[in-house]
Amino acid sequence: MSASVENERPAVTVAVVGICSAAHIARCLDALRKQEGAPEFELVVVHDPNIPDVAPLAERYPEARLISNEGQRTPLELASAAMAAARGDLILLTEDHCIPRADWIRVMADAAAVPGRAVVGGRVEIAPGATATDWAFYFVDFFRYASPVREGTSPTLTVCNAAYRRDQVNAIRDIWKTYFHETAINDALSERFGTLWLEPDSEVTMGRHVKLGDAVYERYAFGRLFSCTRIEFVSAGRRLYYTLFSPALPLLILGRMMGKAFRSARLAGAFLRAIVPLKLMVFAWSWGEWLGYVTGKNPRSLVVAPEIRAARRTGS
Repeated sequence: MSASVENERPAVTVAVVGICSAAHIARCLDALRKQEGAPEFELVVVHDPNIPDVAPLAERYPEARLISNEGQRTPLELASAAMAAARGDLILLTEDHCIPRADWIRVMADAAAVPGRAVVGGRVEIAPGATATDWAFYFVDFFRYASPVREGTSPTLTVCNAAYRRDQVNAIRDIWKTYFHETAINDALSERFGTLWLEPDSEVTMGRHVKLGDAVYERYAFGRLFSCTRIEFVSAGRRLYYTLFSPALPLLILGRMMGKAFRSARLAGAFLRAIVPLKLMVFAWSWGEWLGYVTGKNPRSLVVAPEIRAARRTGS
C-alpha cells in the first residue's frame, strides 16, 4: 500500500465511511492495502461512534486515521466528516461494507483526471453467496451500478464508489458541511464543473449480509432520512410535489429495477428470486420517504445498520 508522508499534502485521499462494524472496516482496509499501481494516498476512516471495537484497529492499520464521529445526529453526517478530514487533491469515497478491486484507486484517479468531469463514479457488484434478501438489499441501493453498465454521463452516482475534486467540493461546502446528501451535492457540482461520469472499470463489491426485518427497517429509516434532508435544499412547492407523488414511488422504483434487471440473464434471475423481500424494502423506503416529506422529522432510531446491533449483542 502507498502511504503519504505525515504533514505532506497527499495527491489522493481514500475516505472510508464506517456504518457497519469493525470487521467490515478491517476487510475494506485489507483490500486497500492490496491496491496495485495506485498513486500515493492517505487513508481516512470516519465511523459511527456506536460501532464497538474500532479503536484496536488503529494498531493493526497504522497507515489509517480512524475518526469516531462523536455527537452525530444522523449517519448522513459521516461522509461530511470524512470529506472535511480529507487532505488530498482527489477524494475517493466508499463505505466499509465495500471491497475495492485491486486496481480501484488507479482507475478512479485516471478517470477523474479527464477534464470536464465533476464527479466520477463506478460499478458496485455483490459478493458471492448472496441470499434473496441480500440481493433485494443490493437492488434497492445499487441496481443502477450493476454490470452491465455503459461508460459515460450518468444522472446519478453512488457514494460507495465516487471520486471528488477537493477544490470543487470546497466551492460548495455549504451544501455538505453538515449532511452529505449525494443528490444535492452531485447536482451542484455538475451544474458548476462538468458531468457526472460513470466508469465501468471502477469496481467495488458489496459484502453485507442482512436479515429481512433489519433490512426493511434500514430502508424505511434511510428513506425518511433522505427526504428530511432533501427538503432542506428545495422550495416549498417542490416539497409539495414530492409529497403528492411519493405514493407512486413503489411502481416507479420497481419499474426501473425491472428495466435494468432484464438486460442481463444474471440480474433477471436474481431479481425474480428476490422479488418478495425486494417489494417489502421498496415499500418501506417509499413509506419512509413520504413520511419525511410530510413531517420533516427524522426516524426515531438513527442507528440503522443492523451489523452494529449484532456486534453489541455478541460483544465483538
